[in-house]
Amino acid sequence: MESRVRDLETVRALRSARVDAVAASAAGELASLLASTDGFTRAVYVVKILDVHPGLGKVAGRRLLAEVGVEPLARIRDLTPGQTSRILEAVGRA
Repeated sequence: MESRVRDLETVRALRSARVDAVAASAAGELASLLASTDGFTRAVYVVKILDVHPGLGKVAGRRLLAEVGVEPLARIRDLTPGQTSRILEAVGRA
């Protein structure tokens, strides 16, 4: 029973981190999200935060990922420093 409670708490924390990350991206705080050291935030899919970023949207976000060479279901923690900087550079141009 204790493991179930612990698992449910972990799922709640992951969902909360995703909601917070999406809200932060919608507010234009992409750089801080990509630089985050929080394990739960780093588990969020990159495509989720690009979908809601001002000036991008679903299509442009997915094009950007393809340009940078990031898989559609990559998580923030999967990005290399080079990919992170190219994403931020491309978003700055958008």
